[in-house]
Amino acid sequence: MKKKRINIKTKLIHSGINPNEHQGSLSNPIYKNSTLVFKDYDGYLDAKKNKFSKPYYGRLGNVSTKAFEALMSELYECDSCIATSSGLSAIILSLLTFLEKDSECLITENCYEPVYNFATNTLKKLGINVKYFSNINFNKLVSKKTRVIYMESPGSLNYKIEDVKKIVNIAKKKKIVTIFDNTWATFLGFNPLKLGVDVVIESATKYISGHSDNFCGIIATDYNNFVKIKTTITRHGDYVHPESCNTAMRGIKTLNSRMKVHYNNAQKIYSFLQKKKIVQKIYFPPNINDSQHLLWKNYFTSGNGLLSFSMLDNNDIRIFLNNLKLFQIGFSWGGFESLILPINRFSPVIKHSKKSLHSFRIHAGLESSDDLIDDLERGFLKYEER
Repeated sequence: MKKKRINIKTKLIHSGINPNEHQGSLSNPIYKNSTLVFKDYDGYLDAKKNKFSKPYYGRLGNVSTKAFEALMSELYECDSCIATSSGLSAIILSLLTFLEKDSECLITENCYEPVYNFATNTLKKLGINVKYFSNINFNKLVSKKTRVIYMESPGSLNYKIEDVKKIVNIAKKKKIVTIFDNTWATFLGFNPLKLGVDVVIESATKYISGHSDNFCGIIATDYNNFVKIKTTITRHGDYVHPESCNTAMRGIKTLNSRMKVHYNNAQKIYSFLQKKKIVQKIYFPPNINDSQHLLWKNYFTSGNGLLSFSMLDNNDIRIFLNNLKLFQIGFSWGGFESLILPINRFSPVIKHSKKSLHSFRIHAGLESSDDLIDDLERGFLKYEER
């Protein structure tokens, strides 16, 4: 009888733990050691030779961090994963691995603003030329000096989606490294490695950890790139705490269930916003009416709790925001709580429209969708009062 492939949703629950190794515990213990000792001299030499794969020194990883990395490798179905101190550190250290002076990097124009700041300041100081691309101008920007193409899809504010297959095909022909930030979808909604992307990054701070109490990043790739990136990480002294990895592993167990609620709440909020005359535009690619929907449908199998919208500038923005009780003003997303963030511009590269609009990003949390809609309705009613 042919062995049946285990569904990834089942893997979330059963992978990464072995109760027999931990006296029946369903949770892995947290090893907090900075120093590791060796059984004998031969053990020391073996660990030194294989310091990226075996416990050698705490900053390079220990039993707890490697358990999380092994779990993520299984979920991404790849050779190797590296845990980092944050999603941003995973991005920066991956870029630094493959770029050098006088080389060129193409970055999506819808990138995370801290990535734009890093590229504009640090990469520029290192003599690296950065160009920002869209699906429209991508072909024209690729040159002989291009070493890396960095994608973030959908973008975290306007949810623009890159045509990943097209970009990867061109990159492969020209031997350009592709890096993809997959935080929006997580490995549950999309696995870019299966389309030939070289390096995939997730901010485990967000949906993976899921409780707004943790910082952690993930880099998923093949073994050759793993050695290159791990070397860069070691030289730059980046370190992830074992407790952060353990917290992320805990979050993975409920990830599928949480994502369903986030997505369901976002869909209902979208339907509510559609009926508000004051709302001029909604950004939500999972909906069939969104301009990005066809591209989204080509790559992603599920959504999340994020959507953005713009409304008429008829009143002070404070009136709308300060009358919300459940939606709290805050950065980031992926936690259990609902958040709202005023948006000055949807892209750090593209100039914001001069049209008089207030724009916001919403993260739909795990609350009742009815309560969340009532909360938004309260804000709109106060805002529209004269």
